[in-house]
Amino acid sequence: MKTLSIKLSVIAIFLIPLSAHALFEARATYGIQTAKTTATDLCTGSCAAPANAPSLLGLGGFGADVIITPPLFPIGFGVRYENMSISPSVNNFSAEFKATRTAVIVNYRLIDTIIHFGPILTYGISHSGSANVKENGVTRIDFSTSKASSFSAGLELGVKPLIVIPITIGVEAGYLGYKWDDVTNSVDGTTKSLDLSGTYYKIFLGLSI
Repeated sequence: MKTLSIKLSVIAIFLIPLSAHALFEARATYGIQTAKTTATDLCTGSCAAPANAPSLLGLGGFGADVIITPPLFPIGFGVRYENMSISPSVNNFSAEFKATRTAVIVNYRLIDTIIHFGPILTYGISHSGSANVKENGVTRIDFSTSKASSFSAGLELGVKPLIVIPITIGVEAGYLGYKWDDVTNSVDGTTKSLDLSGTYYKIFLGLSI
C-alpha cells in the first residue's frame, strides 16, 4: 500500500495541473558561460607578450526574465536581460570584460505541473559591451560596442517547492551564440571580431502568478 501511494504521488506531480501553469512569471537569474575568444586572442598584435594574457573563460553575472504564457497554451513569450563580466589578472596583465544583452524569449513546456521542463530559445535584440586589457599597467586593448548578434538554445527545469506560495526555483543549460563583429581597438586602431559563444548554465528563482 505504501509503495502504491508513492507511485500515485509521483504520477500526480507530473499530471495534475495544480495551477502550475502560470500566466506571468518573473525571475532573477545567475549564470556563467564559456567564451571562445580569450585575452590572448585580443592581445595578439597589440601586446608585447600576448601569450601571457589571462583567459576570458567563465563570464558570469546576474540577470532577469519576464515570461507570459497564455491560458491553456504551452508556449511562453518574454524578455531576458543579462549582465555578464569578468576581471582576471595574471602575469602583469589585468583584463576587464563587460557585456549586457537583452533578448526575446520563447519557451515550450513539455511538462508543466509542480515541475516544469522544456526547451527555451532566445534571440538578442540589444547589446552593449567593453573589453579592456592592460599590460604592466599600460592599456593595450580598449574595445567597446553596441552592435552584436546573439541567440541561445537550451533546456530549463523548474519546480515549485511550496504549493501555497507561487515561488519557482530551477536550472537552465544550453548554448549561447554571441559575436561582436569588427570592433576597433581605440589604442592602436586595429579591428577584430570577438566570438563569445559557448555553453552556458543558469540558476533561477522566480515568482509565478
